[in-house]
Amino acid sequence: MTIASLPDALRLLPHRLHDLALLTAAERNDGAPEDPLTVPLYESDFTRLALAPMRQGWHVEYFGETWGEAFEETLACLSRQDVADGITSLSFSGVDSGANGTRDWTFAPLLDSPVTFPRLRSLFIKPTQPEDHNQSVVCASGRILEEGGDIARWVRKTPHLSELTVPNAPDADFFAVPLPQLTCLCIGAHFDTQRFIGNLAKAAQLPGLKLLDFSESTEQQMAWPADRAPDGITAFEDYEALLQSPMGAQLRVLRLRNTCLDLAQLQHLQGLRPALQFMVIQSTIGGYVSHFAQDVFPWRHLVPADPGLAPYRK
Repeated sequence: MTIASLPDALRLLPHRLHDLALLTAAERNDGAPEDPLTVPLYESDFTRLALAPMRQGWHVEYFGETWGEAFEETLACLSRQDVADGITSLSFSGVDSGANGTRDWTFAPLLDSPVTFPRLRSLFIKPTQPEDHNQSVVCASGRILEEGGDIARWVRKTPHLSELTVPNAPDADFFAVPLPQLTCLCIGAHFDTQRFIGNLAKAAQLPGLKLLDFSESTEQQMAWPADRAPDGITAFEDYEALLQSPMGAQLRVLRLRNTCLDLAQLQHLQGLRPALQFMVIQSTIGGYVSHFAQDVFPWRHLVPADPGLAPYRK
């Protein structure tokens, strides 16, 4: 089997990003040379683009900031059709950095272009991790913390997508895009779920979906109930509607992260689909101990009792 050709624009991009990191280092030291074995490591040193053969095409992995020359040049390269034609997997991640507590992934230059990814099977945009100070979010250009349909715009370019991982939920436009080969869908935690579970319960364009990994709204950990936006937390009835729907019937694996459903509700959902591999996971965002005394956000879940003792054990 032959591997798709590697256009020069993509082949040279890892070297270009390394050159940009070296320029950043030179600016940091007013042009003085650095000893790479003794100077501290900086975030810019880790900026990179990695390439590896995959499924007769190329896995492309960007690690870096969500702004600046490295990201802009990466999007410009990926917007070339000769480059996109050979990509089978795309991954975007980076260090925990951002502004005002958020890490905005804005893909407008690529999404505004006519490029498509005819071989792309996997798209991964790293979700927020529990230890992160900045919440990652796919954010539409010119918006503030709003996804604005950009995930739907992404998947319209990927007709053979099989796996999708994103840091926040897509809006209703996502469910109008035919994705016949999508089997695995992972949705990271963000404050706005955009009624994802309710929309999925009515979806008809995802006939191959077998695994759903969904994280509940971070509002549960960021705001007291009286301060939360209406419908910010997924209602139990939406989970129930999902498992009662044809979409629920085709699921084989369901992972729910950070929900506050009680035992009776969880057991009821399992009863609707006894054969479903149904897992609940608690991996909420962390909190600074110095803030506990101020009581400005829910935090007592971060100081749990031993789960092997009462009241958790009968």
